Amino acid sequence: MSEPKRGGGPMTPEGKKRCSLNALKHGLTARSPQALDQLAEQSGLPFDDVLAEMTRHYAPTDPVEKQLVMRIARCIWRLSLSAAMEQRLLERRPEAIRPSSTYDRILKYERLVDIHLHRALSALERKRDTTNRQPPDTNWQNRL
Repeated sequence: MSEPKRGGGPMTPEGKKRCSLNALKHGLTARSPQALDQLAEQSGLPFDDVLAEMTRHYAPTDPVEKQLVMRIARCIWRLSLSAAMEQRLLERRPEAIRPSSTYDRILKYERLVDIHLHRALSALERKRDTTNRQPPDTNWQNRL
């Protein structure tokens, strides 16, 4: 006897995208483009807007600076998402005396993203410091 054929899951690209988000709980550590798109939609703060603002502000001059600015934008965007989640959580339980474990997780995540943000900012600053230095004077021997 053969076993009955089971459903093969979603077949359309839209169905696959929707199904890939089934396990998404808060999205703070999400990496997939679908999850990030859904977070942007829910928060009302599209990543592209943050990236455009950071690009205008930092005006990257080469591919390395462009990647650092993208990292900075991603951190700022994620921090704003976690702040919105934190606000919603506090509004749901205003009478809570002790924060929930979800609130603790959000704070832990914010600290981690903050570290990454400051690393990216420092890396951009160091890169610009080394790039903007004047080239060494190679004619020093002629002056002796």
